[in-house]
Amino acid sequence: MKKVSEVVQRVESHYVGDDCIQVMVPYINTITILNKDGIIYSHKKGSHASINKYVEDDRRKQFPYSNIPTHYSRIGLFGKMNYVNQLLNFEEPYIRIGDVGIIESFAVKDKNEALLINTILTGDRRSVFVTRKELEELFSNSTTGKEKKYIIYLDDESMNIGEFHPLASEEKIYNFVKSQITENVSEFRKYVNNNSSSTVSWYLLQHPLFLDFVEQSIKDFDLNKMKFDIELKGGKAIILKSNESDIAMQYVRANFVSLDNYRIDIVDIPVNKYTLEQLKHLSPMIAKTKEPRIPLKLNPGVSREDIQEAKQMVKSLRK
Repeated sequence: MKKVSEVVQRVESHYVGDDCIQVMVPYINTITILNKDGIIYSHKKGSHASINKYVEDDRRKQFPYSNIPTHYSRIGLFGKMNYVNQLLNFEEPYIRIGDVGIIESFAVKDKNEALLINTILTGDRRSVFVTRKELEELFSNSTTGKEKKYIIYLDDESMNIGEFHPLASEEKIYNFVKSQITENVSEFRKYVNNNSSSTVSWYLLQHPLFLDFVEQSIKDFDLNKMKFDIELKGGKAIILKSNESDIAMQYVRANFVSLDNYRIDIVDIPVNKYTLEQLKHLSPMIAKTKEPRIPLKLNPGVSREDIQEAKQMVKSLRK
């Protein structure tokens, strides 16, 4: 595994409970947070959070700002950042997938405080070639025994969480390829006819058999005799498998090569566990978690009284 960056934070006692900590997780547009039990938070810009286990967990009531489970904060002159409260159990890996990549969070108790490491994860890519049946098995939601499987589909910078994305059938792929080639050749013919002075047009007008051959060949288009490298819509995803104690994760991207032949690019993303001693020595500078700033102008659903109540709770819980 290649570690792009990692940050160790010290969490003060008023955000530390007997079995968990409370953290405020930042993101811009889209995020999904998972642990070994599945998705605990999911949100896409422009919609309400589809999953938020925090508001269902009574442990939140022991912490300040539990009365403000989500808020916005200012970034730059005109931008804003989302923040969502989350409870992280000690010595359990949590994975968030969002705007800045894939981040693992892992908390360890240190007396009445805690250390939290956030690590941006990546890995080495490998490619395999699979049949259509093997491709569909990879993207199926089937589980075996106590193992759970979750698929987070990635599509044009936005994430479709928990939605089933059927891969295009080979018939649809065939029709798409043929229509694209037909359209491309037609546009090429128009370009040649309308730009006779260009070097390409001059050459093709001197050798008219080439375009004639291509246009007529499309009529007898045979996908079995050709190879492509077409990225499939719905074929880019994070696949997470979990059991009672461990998490395994892969980033996958599927490309169509030919009939019953697909290339899968796979990045195996290891998930780590840490001890208290490792975290103490992992980073020479351990940052202290800052108290939030919640501007009322950006958070019309939050009152001044809500903020004062949370600040008062911080003062009463500081040890």
